[in-house]
Amino acid sequence: MNFIPSQTFSDSAHQAETWVVELSEYLHCERNEAYDCLRSVLHALRDSIGQKAMADFSAHLPPLIRGLFYENWQPEHTQPCSNRMGFFESIGTRSVRPNNVGAEQAAQNVFKLLDHRLSPPVIKKVKLAMNPSLGSLWPEHPQQSDSAA
Repeated sequence: MNFIPSQTFSDSAHQAETWVVELSEYLHCERNEAYDCLRSVLHALRDSIGQKAMADFSAHLPPLIRGLFYENWQPEHTQPCSNRMGFFESIGTRSVRPNNVGAEQAAQNVFKLLDHRLSPPVIKKVKLAMNPSLGSLWPEHPQQSDSAA
């Protein structure tokens, strides 16, 4: 039996690029800065939720964004954030490029992107798995698009 992928690599790359472009528009920054913010926030989020919630959430991400989510993950060295400031510090220490985007702004806009691109049940599950103090970083009202993953 032959395996036929539902997406090609170029389809996956285009989908990931679409997410980065959308985030750069939210942040009013260059794409490389948006990519860095996306990576930093996803890593802080990944390390702030349990492994089951992490796996459930990541299954809804586009393939290349999912790879970004798991990049450099070392579960034995994971230190969950216990509060908002810890979450923001985690984002700041993960950033590889100096940029003008603050950690709180990065988190709010990545969460806005996730809210726009993923279904409400997925968002609800990840919010329940997170520290409650981070809930206010998510948009108040879901903005679903036809291009939800």
